[in-house]
Amino acid sequence: MQRIIALFALAILSTACVSSRVHKELQNDFNALEQQFDSLTLKHNALEADFRELTGKLNSLEDDHDQLKKDSAEMRHKLNDLDREFTELSRSYDFLLENNKSLLERSTAENRSLLNKLQRAQDELATREDSLKLERNRIETMQQNLQQRESQINELERRLSQKDSLMSAVRDRISEALLNFEGKGLSVDMRDGNVYVTLENALLFKSASWDLDTDGEQALKSLAEVLEENPDLEVMVEGHTDSDAYRGRGQVKDNWDLSVMRATSIIRELTKNEGVDPSRLTAAGRSEYRPITDNDTPENKAINRRTEIIITPRLAELNRLMEDLK
Repeated sequence: MQRIIALFALAILSTACVSSRVHKELQNDFNALEQQFDSLTLKHNALEADFRELTGKLNSLEDDHDQLKKDSAEMRHKLNDLDREFTELSRSYDFLLENNKSLLERSTAENRSLLNKLQRAQDELATREDSLKLERNRIETMQQNLQQRESQINELERRLSQKDSLMSAVRDRISEALLNFEGKGLSVDMRDGNVYVTLENALLFKSASWDLDTDGEQALKSLAEVLEENPDLEVMVEGHTDSDAYRGRGQVKDNWDLSVMRATSIIRELTKNEGVDPSRLTAAGRSEYRPITDNDTPENKAINRRTEIIITPRLAELNRLMEDLK
């Protein structure tokens, strides 16, 4: 641009003689060129500004491009890593899938086995529950029977206690009634819950006789009064002899007959009291075969010659209770 201006100046100087018209035209052209120059300068400046701006943008874009390349490289690296991980995961998935299939097949078989075992256990449990129910019912029945048995035992014990109390009272009452005969061959005691009234034959009979003496009749009369007061008592009269042979007369031939006849005589005497029911009485002869002591002296033989009146409570109710307990 400066060269153009210089050329124009040179042309002007060289043509100083050019006419004013030409000079005016040139001046106009110069002005036009100068305006054009200014316009171009402005455009140039604008273009330079645009260039600088575009250069800045280019630099920024290049930086962005470089960053993108860097990011792209990192992304490619990450993508490769992800590809490797995906491949590994795929292999693991395939392995697990196959393993799971195998496990599922085994699990199905095991489950089937477990279900069979569970069914068997349930069947066994049901059987045991039935057995347990039967056993529980049996135990409940046993408990009921045990309670009933305990009640029966308590009742039996109560009755036995009543019997013992009754027999103790009867013994005391008999001892009181026969007090005048104690020391004269008569004794009263209790054995096995029964009252035993033992009378030596010297108190009741003469030797080899079954006819009662007066003292014996009086003793039996007192005893009959006690029996009348206690109608629930059973009486067993047992005759005993010593070992000396009996020289029989009439139908009484030996000690067996003699012991029975004496027992019968006592029963007849007791039943003279109308309050004594004969059905309560039993006569028995023991002969010489239930001695208290040896028949080796006259004194011992006298002890063995005796009558035992055994007084017992009626045991029908007690026997029934005992049978129920069996």
